[in-house]
Amino acid sequence: MSNYEFGGRQDIEKALDMLVNLDQVQSNALAVLEIDSEIERLQRELDKYDVDPSHVPDDDFIEILSGYVERADDWNSAQE
Repeated sequence: MSNYEFGGRQDIEKALDMLVNLDQVQSNALAVLEIDSEIERLQRELDKYDVDPSHVPDDDFIEILSGYVERADDWNSAQE
């Protein structure tokens, strides 16, 4: 997402939902651990955002989040 702008709580929740769904269908133990780690990372950022709604994550997190949001949008489009 080259033009991605951080959308706050909504984007973090979208990414979390996508990863939770992916986690539920994944059967590879290593992949599950990696997904769980990313879920925890997103949850930590969501907690920071809840404490301070003006919180903007660092550039590395935003880059990763943009990819998750893009995948979530693709996944949601495929479900319709």
